[in-house]
Amino acid sequence: MTDERESYLFSADYLKDFSAKVFMHFGISEADAKQAAEVLAKSDLRGIDSHGVARLHTYFDMLELGRINPKPHIKIVREKASVATVDGDNGLGLVVGPKANEIAMDKAEKFGSGWVSMCNTNHFGFAGYYPLQALERDLIGWAMTNSTKLVAPLWGAERMLGTNPIAIAFPGDKEPPIVIDMATSAVAYGKIEIALRKKEQIPKG
Repeated sequence: MTDERESYLFSADYLKDFSAKVFMHFGISEADAKQAAEVLAKSDLRGIDSHGVARLHTYFDMLELGRINPKPHIKIVREKASVATVDGDNGLGLVVGPKANEIAMDKAEKFGSGWVSMCNTNHFGFAGYYPLQALERDLIGWAMTNSTKLVAPLWGAERMLGTNPIAIAFPGDKEPPIVIDMATSAVAYGKIEIALRKKEQIPKG
């Protein structure tokens, strides 16, 4: 018996609008909702389905359970010329991340480099979004994040390490830019999530 699930095709603009309306339903401002929707759509447009609109249900659940603050007071808690720490007040990572990235890019343009860390926030979407924003300003971009323990160490029997994603982008002059977006585990957990959704087998190891 074959699995004949229907599939539908929607435009990126339609999905962005839908995602923004979901976020606004929880009291997130229109500007922040559009920013969050932009991060999700950009992931899908780059072929990273695990972190695109399909992940909207995760944010929906967390907002419904009150685990994300829809109206955070995002502020810089420590700052020097080229570094800063941003407190996200448990706001949506898809909003806090881009704001922290903007601060880092502004610092880089002013002082030569900009490094911003974030605390008190949550899942910030696909890591590649942030260095891609830097490319648009002719900057080298670099984004990293920790994660929950999902990876067993070498010869280990239980999960002790995060997948700790990292993304870097370098602008090009005569060559196209270089963009790296990866997990530090043997395979990105997002690929496992996609296989689960599609009820597909994954290779051993």
